[in-house]
Amino acid sequence: MRLSLLALCLAAAPLFAADMPSKPIAIVDGQPVYGVDMPTGDAVDIKDALANVAQYADEPSKFSGRVAQVCQTKGCWLVLANGETHARVMFGKHDFYIPKDTTGNAVVYGTLTVKDLDEKTAKHLAEDAGKDPAAVTGPQVEYRITATSVMLQPGV
Repeated sequence: MRLSLLALCLAAAPLFAADMPSKPIAIVDGQPVYGVDMPTGDAVDIKDALANVAQYADEPSKFSGRVAQVCQTKGCWLVLANGETHARVMFGKHDFYIPKDTTGNAVVYGTLTVKDLDEKTAKHLAEDAGKDPAAVTGPQVEYRITATSVMLQPGV
């Protein structure tokens, strides 16, 4: 009986841990880094990248912009923006999380794609952003970066 209870507790532990924001793996020049180490090199502004999607699509690159939104359920994605131009940044397959109250700028390293969302997924993402999912109708298209590393520049 005790062994079964212990096994159940150990199996459930990752489920509870996933609800907490991960801690940064490093602090670089006072800026927290989540995921894996941020590669060196310059980042391209998200507005420039989305103006030349074919140049950046399907090849890992560094992108920079303002944090416009963060998933309010778990902190499992952010929206990187410059003006009205934006891309949703997913953290691998929920490989890490960031604080839900994150503001400022960010640099992300990942792969840019164009993603078709069915209505159900688009509604789910709207709800996670704290918006009214009923306002979403029909399928949506979004730019998406699947990131392995995120460096936050809070308050910038």
